[in-house]
Amino acid sequence: MRKHAHLTVHTGLYEKEDILALIKRQKKQADNRVTTEELTIAANALTYGDYLVREVMTPRRMIKSIAATETLGPVLMDELHASGFSRFPVYEGKQDNIIGILYLHNVITAKAGGQVRSIMDSKLYYVNEEQALGHVLQAFIKTKHHLFVVVNNFEEMVGVISIEDVLEKIIGAPIVDEFDAYDDLRTVAAINAQDERKNHTEVIE
Repeated sequence: MRKHAHLTVHTGLYEKEDILALIKRQKKQADNRVTTEELTIAANALTYGDYLVREVMTPRRMIKSIAATETLGPVLMDELHASGFSRFPVYEGKQDNIIGILYLHNVITAKAGGQVRSIMDSKLYYVNEEQALGHVLQAFIKTKHHLFVVVNNFEEMVGVISIEDVLEKIIGAPIVDEFDAYDDLRTVAAINAQDERKNHTEVIE
């Protein structure tokens, strides 16, 4: 009596690991027609939610905080710009007592002589260090806020996390400061003009 070979039928359902393996194989294909950057983002989009806040946040020891009583002016502007950050927790009294967030672009346009408290954003949002990045991204979208204060189970501040921190895990590359220029209308309008001039020069030469 002849035995029939066991036939396995694929249900059409894939697990995350199956898709990640497919992306990895695709990158090695000689005739691959999807860019490496696109494949990296696709893979990262499937895995960024596996990270916890504490693995991605800026820890407290590296945070540049500002006292609410600091005086606005060129000295403070230089100090903030040198830090490399664009958002700063504002504290009153002890550094644990966070009362707001200061945005660098607000300091640039502020009148000198006032105090930080007069231009800070007093709305604060908190996330636990053990929360997953998938949850945090949804919180960023819902609150339309760009920086959360990170706390532990004892309600102690342990760091901050920005929306850029989450996006960098998806993109797979740092978000550099040069992209800040995209909020300037004149700069954006000039980009294509610069490219056209460059291309025109190359054709002439």
